[in-house]
Amino acid sequence: MQKMVPQHARVVIIGGGIHGCSVAYHLAKEGWKDIVLVERKQLTCGTTWHAAGLVGRLQGGHATTAFAQYGSDLFQELEKETGQATGYQCPGSISIATNVERMAELKRQADFALIHGEQASYMEVDEIMSLWPMMNPDQVIGGIWVPGNGYINPVDLTMALAKGARQNGVQIFEQTSVRRVLQEQGKVTGVTTDAGTIKADFVVNCAGMWARELGRQNGVGVALHACEHYYLVTDKIPDMPANLPVLRSYDDCTYFKEDAGKLLFGFAHNKVKPWGMDGIPETFCFDSLPFVDEDVMDVLEMAMNRVPLLQETGIRTFFNGPESYSFDGRFTLGEAPEVANYFILAGVNSTGIQSGAGAGRALAQWIVKGHPPMDLNDMDPGRIEAFQARDLYLQQRAPETETRTYAMHWPNDQRNTVRGLRKTPFYHLFKQGNACFGEVQGWERPTWFAPAGIAPVTQYSFGRQNWFAYAQAEQQAVRQGVGLMDYSMLGKLLVEGADAERFLQRVCSKDMAVANDQVTYTLLLNERGGVESDATVARFSEQQYMLMSSMARTRRDREHLQKHLQPGEQVSLRDVTSAYGVLSLAGPDSRKLLSMVSDADFSNAAFAYQSWQALYIGHAPVWAQRLSFTGELGWEIFVTPDFAEHVMEQLLEAGKDVGLKLIGSEALNALRIEKGFLHWGHDVSYSEAPHQLGLSFLCNKDQDYIGKRAASERRQTAQGSQLCYLKLLDGQPLLYHNEPVLMGGKVIGFVTSGAWSDGQHAAVGLAFVNLKRGDKAVNDKQFEVIVEGVAYPAQLSWLPFYDPENHRCKG
Repeated sequence: MQKMVPQHARVVIIGGGIHGCSVAYHLAKEGWKDIVLVERKQLTCGTTWHAAGLVGRLQGGHATTAFAQYGSDLFQELEKETGQATGYQCPGSISIATNVERMAELKRQADFALIHGEQASYMEVDEIMSLWPMMNPDQVIGGIWVPGNGYINPVDLTMALAKGARQNGVQIFEQTSVRRVLQEQGKVTGVTTDAGTIKADFVVNCAGMWARELGRQNGVGVALHACEHYYLVTDKIPDMPANLPVLRSYDDCTYFKEDAGKLLFGFAHNKVKPWGMDGIPETFCFDSLPFVDEDVMDVLEMAMNRVPLLQETGIRTFFNGPESYSFDGRFTLGEAPEVANYFILAGVNSTGIQSGAGAGRALAQWIVKGHPPMDLNDMDPGRIEAFQARDLYLQQRAPETETRTYAMHWPNDQRNTVRGLRKTPFYHLFKQGNACFGEVQGWERPTWFAPAGIAPVTQYSFGRQNWFAYAQAEQQAVRQGVGLMDYSMLGKLLVEGADAERFLQRVCSKDMAVANDQVTYTLLLNERGGVESDATVARFSEQQYMLMSSMARTRRDREHLQKHLQPGEQVSLRDVTSAYGVLSLAGPDSRKLLSMVSDADFSNAAFAYQSWQALYIGHAPVWAQRLSFTGELGWEIFVTPDFAEHVMEQLLEAGKDVGLKLIGSEALNALRIEKGFLHWGHDVSYSEAPHQLGLSFLCNKDQDYIGKRAASERRQTAQGSQLCYLKLLDGQPLLYHNEPVLMGGKVIGFVTSGAWSDGQHAAVGLAFVNLKRGDKAVNDKQFEVIVEGVAYPAQLSWLPFYDPENHRCKG
């Protein structure tokens, strides 16, 4: 007989896999009562039960690594707390490389381990063989040993979390299907199940591969799709070595782990099929999918070559099960922007077991505290555009995520599927200029330009990629002449209405009561004093402003502003990103070039820095603001799509006389890092306060705005690490991100953004360090940065290495 659900709960959690049980456990641990978890069939019956159970303490990002570290620490205590065995074993893991590029990637992973206090060390081939004697060492050139890694029984772990949740008062209802999440006036009010309706203050969607369809009922985008995923288990292997480490052979797309005297080996496939295109059967429970030999034959052959014992050992289990993959390889974790108090934890890309405990705790803390407990920006549901949550898109993009699990994770790597969706009005002219395009939020954006006769195709490497020299020439053009960039994908929000000024004064850290031709760089803070966004705001009239920010922030900025509108306030928000094409013209000759195509006066006296004007270029009406993200003299030109090509053609034609060069994002990134300009999501997040970033000058003392008091308190107590500027003293190594920074041989921080600067003839970067801002130690101490296991001397500075007084952009 089905058990009736309660009429009310503080939180209803949907889904009884690792994530749902983790959220329930951690909400209870936070002291919350009246928690209900509902599972459509039985606990673990979706994906959790057939997971391989690998546990790695290192992941690709800071938050996911924190999840994994917390989880593996918890696993050791959970059995004591609940009496439920978890099967946790910690024999360590070895990741091997068969080529120098893979070895470079693995060494960078070991570098990253230093930042998080994890042990990870290089191993020679003979050392690997001593721990993994069944391995064929052919082509193996070395590996990385991580002693803290291991594996666990996923079902036992989930049952331990569920038991711990129950012991702390959580009610768990199996065989109970949620029919609909209820909402009123943009906020959840409960759920309807086949055992009754539960009124609730919060609802958490942990429905795994069902999460997308469940979210869609309420207009909530959950961008994941189930894909087929294979592994095999051998018969018993006589004399299996004790405490056999997990072996990952990325170049063979295979991992191996001991399984009760057998060997389990699974794949990161080269060919992946999405599953459940017509919906997941209602009866699905502990089900598997047909095993198709052709789907895995290529990787199976590589596995048998790497471990020849497999060629003479019987296979007991041929398994194919569905797992959820996201469109961008990142979790969906947080509050849905569409419905208040609707939270999501889903789409974790085969890392659910090792990340589940930590991710569940983070979500529980978010619900309890009302804000993220750490920087979870990469996972924010607000990053998901509507088209990215559609089946047609996900059925092409999610399988690529699975194929990339063990693929090389190149610097600046680009996705190949579902490309060419969003093109700016200048796309075809930049393509004619031999652009290599990258994709961000569906937008195609030039990353670098190839000379005539050279194919604009990136050849990836951890060293100098094939575009390196071309990007240096692009940097030189901006510093010495003039360059043209596509900025059309810049987020653009019109803030309009009688109360627009008063509203922006409340949400922006800089004074918005400026003249109607002024442009202001400002911060948007949250109530905790963290930087929710940085934006440029142009005032057009008494009742109209345009707020411009990173293309990845557009939706989230609108949600942030919308949330802070007060009842009765006469303010409207309108996304006009696609209504204007934008060209950035930058360099000491930019004024000269503009004067050749327009009758406007571009002198300092007539067109001041951080101002805007309406003017004509050729026959086209445009408006331009005097700003540049390069640190040079420059303008950003806004034009409606109908006149866009005409404007660019005018600039290209006139530019022949002044050496105009087309510029891609690789060169721009190097220029902005050299100048010390920050990029939200890399160097800035909602966790950091302005003083940590050297941006306190953007906080107006005479203005009352959201987050002001919290930011001031954080500054007075000097909370947190500080962002500084960094340059390697050796011109050979390259910086990308997450390289450890050392002082006196101890890790004091890490690089947030890095690039090779033509102007500095070395790699430059921005880095968070555990020093007090202004500390003279940056002048007195010796610093190093670890790159692929080698410590290189570095110079740190509290001022940018290029034009710290801003003479160039104001010239």
